[in-house]
Amino acid sequence: MRVLDRGLAWLSHQYLGDIPVDRISTVVAVLLSYALAHVFRRIPPQMSNAKHVYSIASTLLLFGAVQGQYAGLMHLAVGSVIVYGLIRLMRTRYMPYAVFLVAMLHMSYSHIRRQLNEQRSGRVELDHTGAQMVFVIKVTSLAFCIYDGQQDKAKLSGYQRKNAIMQAPSLLEFLGYVFFFPGFAVGPAFELATYRQMICLDDAKASGQLARRGYRKLLEGLFWMAVYVVYSNTYTFAEMARREFYVQRTFASTALHLCITGVVVRAAYYTAWKMSEGACIVAGLGFDGLDAGRARWLDIANVHVRGVETGSSLRQLIDSWNIGTNTWLRHHVYLRIAQRPEGSRASTRATVLTFLVSAWWHGFYPGYYLTFVMAALSANAARILRRNLHAPVYAHAGSTVKLVYGLLGWALSKYTLDFVAAPFMVLTLQSSLEIWRGNYYAVVVGVVGIYVLFRGVGRWLGRVGGGECPAKC
Repeated sequence: MRVLDRGLAWLSHQYLGDIPVDRISTVVAVLLSYALAHVFRRIPPQMSNAKHVYSIASTLLLFGAVQGQYAGLMHLAVGSVIVYGLIRLMRTRYMPYAVFLVAMLHMSYSHIRRQLNEQRSGRVELDHTGAQMVFVIKVTSLAFCIYDGQQDKAKLSGYQRKNAIMQAPSLLEFLGYVFFFPGFAVGPAFELATYRQMICLDDAKASGQLARRGYRKLLEGLFWMAVYVVYSNTYTFAEMARREFYVQRTFASTALHLCITGVVVRAAYYTAWKMSEGACIVAGLGFDGLDAGRARWLDIANVHVRGVETGSSLRQLIDSWNIGTNTWLRHHVYLRIAQRPEGSRASTRATVLTFLVSAWWHGFYPGYYLTFVMAALSANAARILRRNLHAPVYAHAGSTVKLVYGLLGWALSKYTLDFVAAPFMVLTLQSSLEIWRGNYYAVVVGVVGIYVLFRGVGRWLGRVGGGECPAKC
């Protein structure tokens, strides 16, 4: 064991409730990236190549020396060279699809290798697959953006026009983008156009605002770290996967425990994402210039905590979670499968296929597929329910009924989220079904009921409500 790992193991045992060392080393790497980000931002924009080199070197230090992921760095270096070769050498419209397939297959190999190692060792370990997932988003997005740069702008969406790349980056710029150090291990992922905007940033215009905004994100991440350290041994999905857990428990107490467990488990993600987001901001990512002395910001967040924890609809909760991945799936998977303009009515086929791509991107544990297939069906069912109930309630109900409707929407959305996410956390089919069984398959029954009920009754309710929904459904 490395000297650093021994020190972190002692720290974890003494003060952090025996949190795994690999998770602590990830937090240490993110914290060190704040100091490195200050130096990065002070490199003049005219020295863009120096910024790329500094970013790559910082990733080698943090992901290699601090986290010990030298094998992972080799994987990603080889993957980068192969992808860059495809981007430069393929001149056909199939280039982005070739990049997508090669990157996903390489990541699939890493996922399978990790899964086999975890089955042998009996514990879940952090390795390079998390960084490789961010890598896949970046390189596939870049490939599609280069393809969009060769198309008629009139046929592109607003997002595609904004991020289209007219000329492929140099190898050094490509590696600087892919190996951008503050977000390398856990994200956020972002487009090359956003990276280029950061490289050209004049530090004198934004230094104080970047630091204040970035360190606020760090404090938010530290708060959620405290939540996780204090409660992670009390509220776990692993405990809920034991049949004995449900003895003498009512459905209400089980549902409440499930929802609290969901918050505690998400706290680990909030910690990593908010701390990483803050370091990216300190480096200059997301700053969009000044408007009458006030800073404009691009949204680079991977999560909007308030949207996840207080959203009144399942769609709002999903859209607020893992935002970088959702953006990638929406613009580079869903809209290209659906072949529909952004904002048009959702395609069920494209929705299900997109959730399956998301599951593939995450790995091959059965729990991932249960989560994402159920999430697709639940999201579609929630959309049907909202489309048929929202207009009648807002057309005829009083303020009290509307308040109750909003609270019920929040409670049902939260419960559905945690029910659907449980297999993602416990991974195995047996444990997933045990949690669902302990909750009486409530969401599964509800989704089936909505599909059956509103096949005919929904049309009648729509006629009774009349008019248009005043809010986005």
